Amino acid sequence: MTPKRKKNLLPAAPPPMEVSVDDRIILTGAFKAGLIQAWKRDTERGYCLAFTGRQDEYVDVKHLPKYLEALKTR
Repeated sequence: MTPKRKKNLLPAAPPPMEVSVDDRIILTGAFKAGLIQAWKRDTERGYCLAFTGRQDEYVDVKHLPKYLEALKTR
């Protein structure tokens, strides 16, 4: 008998990053105001913000409030 091949195990996915309460409030307000279409937390890049008719943009967590304020003035 030949030994059975072992399956290649994929590394476990890192646990999802938690979104702070302040960030959630800011992002929800931007969504309700129509500034962003959607958002999700990316562990490496910060937040991925989706826009209507534009390409998605990644924003660092530290720069999120300033970035969303700048969107309001556009």
